[in-house]
Amino acid sequence: MKLFTALTTFTLVAAPVQADTVKGALCELSRHDHTIAVVDFPCDFSQYQGNVYVTSNRWTFAFPASQQGETYQRQNSTDFVRFTREGQYTLTVYQSGKKPN
Repeated sequence: MKLFTALTTFTLVAAPVQADTVKGALCELSRHDHTIAVVDFPCDFSQYQGNVYVTSNRWTFAFPASQQGETYQRQNSTDFVRFTREGQYTLTVYQSGKKPN
């Protein structure tokens, strides 16, 4: 019984941690000061324990779960996930890779 418990414990500790990742999503960046036009670009979306990371060839964004409601707002929809840093920018992620019609 002790050997089984030790093997089970080892297996649980050694198991890889999974994150939700979407490669080839479509991102839309809108700056609140309107210094540039709205930009659409391909991106990758990763989420682990509520922490979100959005990466592309040009930009990287991090949205820690602990800061939600403080430094950014998050809006979940069936079509997109939107992150807003008030006075800075809004980032919309279309995980399907295209905007809905």
